[in-house]
Amino acid sequence: MSWRGFVAKILYWPVRWLTRFETIFDETISAVGDPQHVVYVMRSTSVTDQLVAERALKRAGLPELSEPLLLNGERHARVMYLEQAKAQTSEAAIDEFLHLLKSHEKDRSLDVQLVPLGLFWGRKPGQERREGSTMVSDLDNPGHWRKFWLVLFSGRNILVRGSRPVSLRQMNDQFGAERKVAHKLARVARVHFVRLRHAVAGPKIANRERVIQELLRSAALQKAIADEARAKKITLEKAHKRAYGYLDEIAANYSDTLVRVLDRFMGWMWSRIYNGIHVEGGERIRELAQAGHEIIYAPCHRSHMDYLLLSYVIYKEGLVPPHIAAGVNLDFFPAGPLFRRGGAFFIRRSFKGNKLYSAVFREYLDRLFQKGYPVEYFTEGGRSRTGRLLQPKTGMIAMTIQGMLRGQQRPMSIVPVYLGYEHVMEVGTYLKELKGKSKEKESMWQVVSSLRHLRNFGHGYVTFGEPINVGQTLDKLTPDWRESVTVGAEEPARPRWLTPTVNLFADQIMQRINDSAGLNSVNLTALALLSAEQHTLSREELVAQLNVYTHLLREVPYSKFAYVPAESGEELWQLAKRHDKFTVVSDTMGELIRLDGTTAIAMTYYRNNIMHMMIVPAIVAAYACAHPTFKVERIASLLEQLHPLLKEELFISHEADSMALWVQAIVEHLVSVDMVEVLEDGSYRSATRESEAFFQLQLLSRAASETLQRYAILFELLQQGGPQGRAQLEQASVELAERLSAMHGVNAPEFFDKKLLSALISTLKREDYIEVNSDGNFVAHASVGKLSDIIDRLLEAPVVQTIRQSVQRRTHPED
Repeated sequence: MSWRGFVAKILYWPVRWLTRFETIFDETISAVGDPQHVVYVMRSTSVTDQLVAERALKRAGLPELSEPLLLNGERHARVMYLEQAKAQTSEAAIDEFLHLLKSHEKDRSLDVQLVPLGLFWGRKPGQERREGSTMVSDLDNPGHWRKFWLVLFSGRNILVRGSRPVSLRQMNDQFGAERKVAHKLARVARVHFVRLRHAVAGPKIANRERVIQELLRSAALQKAIADEARAKKITLEKAHKRAYGYLDEIAANYSDTLVRVLDRFMGWMWSRIYNGIHVEGGERIRELAQAGHEIIYAPCHRSHMDYLLLSYVIYKEGLVPPHIAAGVNLDFFPAGPLFRRGGAFFIRRSFKGNKLYSAVFREYLDRLFQKGYPVEYFTEGGRSRTGRLLQPKTGMIAMTIQGMLRGQQRPMSIVPVYLGYEHVMEVGTYLKELKGKSKEKESMWQVVSSLRHLRNFGHGYVTFGEPINVGQTLDKLTPDWRESVTVGAEEPARPRWLTPTVNLFADQIMQRINDSAGLNSVNLTALALLSAEQHTLSREELVAQLNVYTHLLREVPYSKFAYVPAESGEELWQLAKRHDKFTVVSDTMGELIRLDGTTAIAMTYYRNNIMHMMIVPAIVAAYACAHPTFKVERIASLLEQLHPLLKEELFISHEADSMALWVQAIVEHLVSVDMVEVLEDGSYRSATRESEAFFQLQLLSRAASETLQRYAILFELLQQGGPQGRAQLEQASVELAERLSAMHGVNAPEFFDKKLLSALISTLKREDYIEVNSDGNFVAHASVGKLSDIIDRLLEAPVVQTIRQSVQRRTHPED
């Protein structure tokens, strides 16, 4: 037995007792053709690392480090060490790389996969300009005594990370089997481990006070302080003190120790308040981090839980939690100091009129980017009260792009994130606020009050969407953007192209958040019941409709990133029933499921989370129900005309020219499930009205009812109301929507939301459905009448009658 084997045998049980680890292996490792042809690459020769790695590999079902590797009858090492502290170890790895490459020259069918295997003890980033505590920091090559303390104090918090394999067959085919190729492999592997460590632990942390003082000494802030003193006619000392106060209000105080403690606490808490957290796209962000990207997470904002959930998921994905831009309203004791130590930095709602604060915040954010800290901000600004995405606030996006204009060297990517829940604990509060109640100021009492209501909230859903590479996107949108790069004390550039480019980025972020949306038992059940008359369905009807939704979105996916559950309609109903959101009554013919009163209004929140996924299928179904026969081209034409409105309201990512293909796919699916049939002349018609299939088609169509009613109100007002000012049109549309809501039981709070209707009016004007006459009043374009008639036909007759009569009474009260 070798000396190394003897030491490993002695240390086996002590290390096993003292260590606990989590594993994250790249999905592509499991797809390796022959698992026995796997070779591992590790950073150091540590025996304790080897013992932990052996257990992790065994758990993952992969060959262990000690297993022999035989290729062409020759014995090879199963693991190679890149320890630079020992030249002979490093050279041995290069020799073995060369040996393996030559084996591929002999056997053309051979394909050994190199798997980088990293172990991170404590995931501690360390401190700037000094190494962290030798007892707990994750040193690459600690001595025996330091390793003893590392095992003792950080052994319960180890991450074992297996990265994407490298094919030696491809390396051999491209570069041959020379020693310089083996050197290149070793060099690339070392760079990989450096980047991996940065992704897992993050950059080294500087003392908070030191960060503040360094920023105050920066050329940009020195100039901003001087400008403040001159503009406000105060002393430099007073202006300096004001800038210090702003930084003290903003700056985070990140503590990896608190993050580790929170990891344990959050793991315990999530297991009690959630049945599970479904995560999609983790591989995507790990690849970005390991490629050296500055990552900016841009999630939707549903709940105060978002901060905790996303940071927890990112940490569990093997990455360092981000610094989070949080509203300054959350900086109250004791939550504020805890949030700061968890990585939160605080931001005021508005910078308007305060140039010094703007400069201070911009410099702080730029420092985070330059140092490589991942950042998280909510583009909506605040939490959505309706369940739909809010119109984006573009300030943080503009500062992100200006960060590129300050000479950001690392590639920067914005990652849209969809957050979904089967229960949002603030929904009751949101409804009160939508009815006019003032928003309660955040306080410790509010937190304690919320904790009293914690219970099982079902499942949480986190999907990391398609990243937006900022540099590459700027190259496409504004090829000459680098001409605007500024340095030193210069103000970040605000070129003419900045605002329109920022708006395009904002729209793209919101669309990609929606692309990543997830269906779940609650939002699907809410959609079905809110589409039904009296908000009531039999159990059989509900289960069948849940199957209609999931089958449709599996066969015709909204996007490749959207999540559709694999459960059947019956299984989804059983999951939804646990939440006590639905009333179940029984009679002699079976169970009836319904939504009552306030609960129905609350459930619109969950339905609205997925309305963008259902709106086009619903309009197709509405057209099919309303016409004896129809052609795909007619529906596609209608959707192309409505596309700007749908994009404005629901952030759908499909372009107008893709509508025909989308509609064709939906109709073909409806044909396959017998809701629609093909006629001899190539046209279509819906199933017979007495059939169950027609009932399901009609229920699907009603998902679009409220959206189409809003459009019908606007078109009717434009068509019949004559010339009118913008304010008059907005007020009239709100009043008509309120009347329609009262008369036809539309319970959605956003149905008569003035901001939404105003945004739709702006879109109609931009798309030339509205013209402006010489008096500055709005006048309908000639095309509005025809489009209005088409939409009216998709609505129920009593609704159309109410809209027309209401407009008539408003415009011609004398009649």
